[in-house]
Amino acid sequence: MRGRVLILIGAIILLVVLVVVVFFVLPENEEEGDPGSGETAQVDSADGDGAGQTGDATPAVRNMVNIVIAIQDLPRGLTIPEDGIAIQPWPEDALPEAGNYFVDMNDVIGRIARTDIFRGSPVLGRQVVDNLYEIAQSGSDAAALMAGLPADRSWTAVSVPLDPTGIGQVAYGLQPGDYVDVIMSFLFVDVDEDFQTRLPNTISVITRAETGELVIGAPRSGRVEPSTLSPEGVLVGPSESAQRPRLVTQRTITDAWVVHVGYFPPGGNIVGATPTPIAVEAPPPAPGDPNAQQAPPTAVPTATPYAPTIITLAVTPQDALALVWAIDSQIPITLALRAAGDRSVTQTEAVSLQYMIQNFDITQPASLPFSLEPPIRSVRRYNIGSLSTLLAEEAAIPTE
Repeated sequence: MRGRVLILIGAIILLVVLVVVVFFVLPENEEEGDPGSGETAQVDSADGDGAGQTGDATPAVRNMVNIVIAIQDLPRGLTIPEDGIAIQPWPEDALPEAGNYFVDMNDVIGRIARTDIFRGSPVLGRQVVDNLYEIAQSGSDAAALMAGLPADRSWTAVSVPLDPTGIGQVAYGLQPGDYVDVIMSFLFVDVDEDFQTRLPNTISVITRAETGELVIGAPRSGRVEPSTLSPEGVLVGPSESAQRPRLVTQRTITDAWVVHVGYFPPGGNIVGATPTPIAVEAPPPAPGDPNAQQAPPTAVPTATPYAPTIITLAVTPQDALALVWAIDSQIPITLALRAAGDRSVTQTEAVSLQYMIQNFDITQPASLPFSLEPPIRSVRRYNIGSLSTLLAEEAAIPTE
């Protein structure tokens, strides 16, 4: 009996100890740790690795640098006012070109914008000049705009003729400031390495007459094949006058910047240009209003139908050479629009008939005793010589 009483007293004491631990000791330990989370706070070690410790990792803090930022759009040629800029923090690891930004507003106020400076962007040293003479030295608006492009490469502008159907230019959707990739299509044919003319070559049989004179036979093309029609075989020639070319398409140039779409206006002024307004009649006054007067015509922008036939791209000097070569070679050029802010680099594989068959599971059709008419011998291409004709017909091209 006495043993049971001792056991009962021991259980009561143990229960009291557990209650004290739960309600008094544990809350004090939580307060010493991470308040509100119930977890032990992580303390970084001296070397910053925090190995062997528990809790939430302390988020990395980006170092900020106070620099001059445009707080409103500053168009080219504007004398920069004090209320157009401000000192704002900018992440140190995202600063523009080293030493080409400002940390003092007094170094910018009163200077002239050499290029358009957009709200929220840092003001760079190459974007401002001290007087109008310096901005005039920058040349055309196009040259000034290119001065504001990323300085990770050299930029040069090349104009490229456009497919008048709009197929090769995103259906006339390209606008200045877009980034595009340049896709080219090539037609390959077999040529004689020496003559540089299409195969097959024509051949002429040389014989010697009874008089000893050499006789050159008429030129013929084809190949000799054995046949039951003649013990000497037969000459099999092509049914078409030229071999069918082989098409290959590849993306050649990436990140080309659209400087301007269409022809530049006289003087090259494209920054801030607006359509010519026309006068339209205001709506008639409400019936029964004796004080109503006819409002003067209101000027609105003219919706000018325009189908551009040329585009100017900013590319590297080497890519400019490639574009000129393609234009002179009359290579079909397609411009692919990139998403805004997308400067990623991806690898592409040239597309040929073999690529299409292998990658898209295209079944080779059986040889049939018939074919398409007309035969496919070429792809769409822009004839540079017809430029004047296209210019004359621009107004007739419907636009939506």
